[in-house]
This record gives sequence, C-alpha cells and structure tokens, in this order.
Amino acid sequence: MWEMAELGLWAKKLISELLLLPAGPLILMALGLWLARKRRRFGLGLITVGLLVLVTFSLPIVANAIASGAEHEDPPLRADVVLPKDAAIVVLGGGMQQGAIDYGGETINAVTLVRIRSAVRLAARTHLPILVSGGRFPTMKGSEAEQMAAVLEQDFRTPVRWIEKESLDTPANARLSVPILGAAGITTAILVTDASHMRRARQLFEATGMPVIAAPTDYYASGPVTVLSFVPNSNALRRSAWTIHEWVGLLWSRLRR
Repeated sequence: MWEMAELGLWAKKLISELLLLPAGPLILMALGLWLARKRRRFGLGLITVGLLVLVTFSLPIVANAIASGAEHEDPPLRADVVLPKDAAIVVLGGGMQQGAIDYGGETINAVTLVRIRSAVRLAARTHLPILVSGGRFPTMKGSEAEQMAAVLEQDFRTPVRWIEKESLDTPANARLSVPILGAAGITTAILVTDASHMRRARQLFEATGMPVIAAPTDYYASGPVTVLSFVPNSNALRRSAWTIHEWVGLLWSRLRR
C-alpha cells in the first residue's frame, strides 16, 4: 500500500522530472513540433529554444559554472579541524540502483557510493560513529539506509551505529535523523553529502537545532578547462540537471519557511 506521503513525493518527483532537464526542453520541442503545423514560426521558435537549452546545459563549461556557486559555499573539511568528541558522521543517501542483478536485484547507486567512500575515510581518521539515512519507496526491496550499511560493513569493513530507514527526501533525512542522534547524546552532525547538495542539507539539519559541520564530497566544478569543456556530453547534462534540482529544492525550502 502506498501512503499519502509517498504518493505526494512521487508526484513531486514526477513534476520535477517533467519541468527540469532533460524532459523540460524535450517537451518544449515536442510542443513546438506539434504547433508548427499551424503556427510554423512560433512552433519552430519553441523547437529552437528547447534545443538551445538542451545543448547549452550539456556543455561541461556550463555545468561547471552553475555548480561552482553551490560547491564553493562549503569547502572540503580540512584534516586539521578539531571535531567534537560527541559528534557523529551522518551520511545521506543519494539514490538506489534497481535491477542490479549482480547484487541481488538492487544496491546503492554511484552517487551514494561516492558519499560512502568519503564517510569511510572520515571515520578512519576520526573514529566517530556513523548514521546512515535513507528510506524505501514501494518499488524497492529494502531501504536505502540498509543497503548503505551493508556496503559500509561488508565492502569497507566500517561499522554503522545507527540506521535511519524511513526518510524519503532531504527534509525527512534531517527530521528523522536528529532525534536518533539526540537520544544517543550526539550534539553535532558531521554531514556527508555532495558539495552541490550540502547547502540545502546543512540548512535543513540546522533548522532542527542540530549543529552541523559540513564534510562535502564529489566536487567537479573546479576541474580544468579544455577543448572538451565546449563539447556537449551526457555527463555534463546530468550534472547540470542535478545542480538545477538542488537550486530549485533550496528555493522551495525557503518558500516553505
């Protein structure tokens, strides 16, 4: 059975996917193609705009430029920073890969794996306990947090202290993780997530009253500029889509306050 909250999240994700990259420009081009039969100039104009948007955000130079502001908001956590003893490492899930037949049907996706790797390095250096956060949609066998814990413990030999397996989005990550930490006497969250996602995640955790030390990972906006930076590719389009999604999520969080 699908709960109303799950249906609401699915609806939000669907609307987001339809309006943002890459579906948004493609829908605009399809609309232009349909309108061109009777309003040729207007229809061709829509097709041109959609194509320009799609090509522009497929350029690595553009993907890096729009991500740079978000990434520079939270620099990497320096190794010489003294962390509180009553802190915990909080790793946010970044998605699942379903249909992974080599892993029994599903496992964490590449985004989550990057975050896991960063948490492993941080835990090895600080010896702080780890909380993983991520729930389960109806199409999934298990929760994202349970999969994250399995990878940490089985593949990286890194123990997980707490598993928060009910959250289905970033606001719920914060809302449900903080009480678990508080009950264990944890007063500071060392937050691990993508650099472009960190600002929104950090603000949501801080809104609960939990002090946060950012430990962002997966930087890419500061990469070198080469000839290939001006050649469209699918990875740049994916990066642009992710960054725009985060900017929209940040705006939505502010409007809801």
